Amino acid sequence: MIQIGESFFNCDVAHPLSPACKTAAAFSNIGSAISTILPNLLVGAGVIFFLLILGGGFMMIKSAGGDANAQDTAKAKNAVTFALVGFLLVITAYFILQIVGVITGVNFISPPPL
Repeated sequence: MIQIGESFFNCDVAHPLSPACKTAAAFSNIGSAISTILPNLLVGAGVIFFLLILGGGFMMIKSAGGDANAQDTAKAKNAVTFALVGFLLVITAYFILQIVGVITGVNFISPPPL
């Protein structure tokens, strides 16, 4: 088996505890890579949701002004709707992973430390 992470990050005897070597250990196989990235993706999805709701709300306020255009109002409603649907998909996927984790005994969301 080829250890791409260890050869790429040059984890040798002189620097076994360097941050690059810890990164290489975290991505040694596909399961540990997914378990490392997944919690960060959930936080990122929350931030993106917040920004989309903020932008959609701003567009909605702007389209309700003096020069109201039906297309601008529809774009604002669609932006908020799509942001909400996307966030609900992410939350649903999170809970599906929780259910699969309980059934299989594999902890996908917060893996044990390496």
